[in-house]
Amino acid sequence: MTRRFSACLALVFILAGCGSTGPVPEDRFYQLQTNVSVASVLPQPVLHGGLRVDPIVADPLRGGRAVLYRDMRKPLELQRYHYEFWVDQPPRMIHQVLLHYLRSSGVADSVQDDSRRVKTDYRLSTRLLRFERVVRDGAPKVELELEVSLYSERSGSLLWTGTYLQQQESNGKDMHASARAMQDALEAVLESLLADLSAFKAETR
Repeated sequence: MTRRFSACLALVFILAGCGSTGPVPEDRFYQLQTNVSVASVLPQPVLHGGLRVDPIVADPLRGGRAVLYRDMRKPLELQRYHYEFWVDQPPRMIHQVLLHYLRSSGVADSVQDDSRRVKTDYRLSTRLLRFERVVRDGAPKVELELEVSLYSERSGSLLWTGTYLQQQESNGKDMHASARAMQDALEAVLESLLADLSAFKAETR
């Protein structure tokens, strides 16, 4: 009888403990806007013969959908949130934004993605190096870094490489403010990339 009573009492405590944990947080999802406006459309293409934009590559952690963060006091430690996600893998989201931006910019007479297998004279290869939230005293900031390389499809040679790091302040402490800051960071990187692509061609004519 004593054993049965003890077992029942233990079960009551377990159930009471489970009930006191509160509701499980809901998953939240964030996206990047694809239709980024180009500040100044080029009057004529500077890359003739077409530009193919390869899928963006990243390490396994930055290739996942969980939002990543880093404590500013621990710069070498990267963590991920359990209930905060991007709607798609960051490399895929950025690839779609990049395609739309380059097509709208007029930098090339045609801009193709890798899936269409269209022959072009140029190929753009991109690596995602940083895509995380930085937690600190006050409002967090975000960091986005891309390494972009331009290749000649005729010779296979590397023509140019540029690295773009943008650190963007958030206007609030919530995750939506960080997503907005990441959007702003990406737009700043794309603007710098377009300027460099235009300058590269102008220097090699």
